[in-house]
Amino acid sequence: MKWLIFISAITFFQIFYIYIFFIEPNWIEVRQVEIVSTNLSKALSGIKVVQISDLEIIGLGYREVSLIEKINRLRPYLIFITGDLVGSREGINALWDLLSVLEPRFHTYVVLGDSDGVISNFSLVTQWDRANTYLLNDRAIRINLKAKEDSYLWIVGVQNIRLRDIIKDVPREEPIILLNHWPDIVKQAAIEKIDLVLAGHTHGGQVGIPLLWRFFPYAHRSNYISGLYRLRDTLLYVNRGITSEKGIRFLCRPEIAVFEFMPAGKMKYRILKQDR
Repeated sequence: MKWLIFISAITFFQIFYIYIFFIEPNWIEVRQVEIVSTNLSKALSGIKVVQISDLEIIGLGYREVSLIEKINRLRPYLIFITGDLVGSREGINALWDLLSVLEPRFHTYVVLGDSDGVISNFSLVTQWDRANTYLLNDRAIRINLKAKEDSYLWIVGVQNIRLRDIIKDVPREEPIILLNHWPDIVKQAAIEKIDLVLAGHTHGGQVGIPLLWRFFPYAHRSNYISGLYRLRDTLLYVNRGITSEKGIRFLCRPEIAVFEFMPAGKMKYRILKQDR
C-alpha cells in the first residue's frame, strides 16, 4: 500500500508538472467578451474585435503558430495588441513574421510595453507598414468601419504623454477605445470618460487560485488582474496574455479576447471596493 501511494504521488506530480509547464502555457483560449455600450455599439456592433497581449516572442514555435491560426480563423476586423511584444532581441524578426501573416479585415494596432523599449527602439523601424500594423504610441486616430456619419471610432494609445494631452482634440461625444499595457491607467481614463480600456501586463496572475497569487509577482502588478472591470462609466478589460513568467500557468490559460459590442443587454463585470 505504501508503494502504491508513493507511485501514485510520483505519477500525479509528473502529470501536474507536464500540465503547468507544457500543456496549459500552450493551450490558448478564445474568450468571448460582451460589451454593452450604446456609444461603442454605434461604431462596432457586428464588428469582430480581437485583443491579445504580452506575446514576449523569442521565436515562432507551436504556441505562436497556434495563435496565428486561431486569430485568422476568427476573421476579425480589428486586432489590438497591448504591449510586451518581444522577449529578446532575437525575437524581433519573429515578431515581424507573425504580424505579417495575421489577417485582420481592416488593421492591426499595437502599443508597446515595459520590456519592448529595453530590447529595441521600435519607433524607428519601417516594418510596421510592411506588416499592415499601426504603432499607436501617444497617438489618437479616427476610423469609420461602417461608412456612416454616426459610426466614427477613436483608437488611442498612450506611452509617455499624458492621456489628457493626447485626446484634447477628440470630440467627447464620439466613442474612444484606449490601448495601454498597464491596467492602472483606467483611473485616468475614468476621469476623461473613456469608453473602454484594453490592457495586459498581469498575465492574469498566471494561477487561477487567489490563495497562490502571492507566489507569482505578476499577480501583484495591479489590483486589476484579469477580465472585465468597471470604474465609473469606463470599462477595463485586462487580457491574460500569451506568455508566462517562468513558463508556468495553472487554471489561467493564455487568451485571445474576442469582443462583441451591443447597445443593450446584460454584462458581466467586476467593481473593486476601491472603485465604489
